[in-house]
Amino acid sequence: MPTSLQRSIALVGAGSLGQHILRALLTSPSHPNVVVLTRPESKNDLPSDLSSATIIPVDYTNVAALTTLFKEHSIEVVISVVPPPAYTTVQHALADAAKASGTVKLFVPSEWGLPTEGAKEKGEENLFAVKDEVAEYLKSIELPYTRFYTGMFMAYVPWLVGIDVDGRVHIQGKGETPFTLTSQEDIGGFVGHVLTSLALTSPELVNASLRIQGQRLTLREYAQIVNKPVVTVAQDESLPVKTEGEKAFKTFLQNQVESGKASTGWDRKTEKEIDGAAGSANKLWEGHVWQTVKNN
Repeated sequence: MPTSLQRSIALVGAGSLGQHILRALLTSPSHPNVVVLTRPESKNDLPSDLSSATIIPVDYTNVAALTTLFKEHSIEVVISVVPPPAYTTVQHALADAAKASGTVKLFVPSEWGLPTEGAKEKGEENLFAVKDEVAEYLKSIELPYTRFYTGMFMAYVPWLVGIDVDGRVHIQGKGETPFTLTSQEDIGGFVGHVLTSLALTSPELVNASLRIQGQRLTLREYAQIVNKPVVTVAQDESLPVKTEGEKAFKTFLQNQVESGKASTGWDRKTEKEIDGAAGSANKLWEGHVWQTVKNN
């Protein structure tokens, strides 16, 4: 059983971002008890520095099995890093099990990107609305939650602008709208820090949206920093891709950037930037130096 100073945390998913969160938890000064839940068919090939983690294969949709697992390990926090298309089905099951366990005090849904609040209410039919619906479900069953808004993953921007294809920065639109970039390492570190240092009943966590920001840039400023030429792409033209499946998604994300929605300060309800909101949660990790494009 954990001591009064230890926290028991279940991390659901151990992909790229999940591993950064896991690393932060395993190296936390508070030494939380961490279990990693994976699908039975997963290979579970973790890097050597994470090999000490306890891995438990489980059916993510089996509420009874999940409830028993949460109870047996006295889980207090569930962190979901599940990818689409599992957002709704899997996270509803995880939430139901967390509620039924009687031990879980806080649920972290799989957000990890642009702000989604209000997407469902506004009638959006996209990934943001799906994520927003999960949060609405958590509210409906009265399970406390924390949403983490991170902006674009810093390491993915070269893909977004086509540097990976031809070494140039391709921009649809003017490319003069500021957006949020945060490294996955900083995301993992921030999550690990606040979930092990703040009280789980803290108003900074309970039913809160934490808006972090590693750096704020425009796409044209990004091109200058990485010293790559800019190519302007018309709205009726395609951004450079390696596979056909990337076309629509890249265009969608660049439109989010151009319209201002890729800032963690964006409010989808009012369709405006909330003054001072982008990076407003950074203060919870006092003294941390956030990575930038130059040192990432």
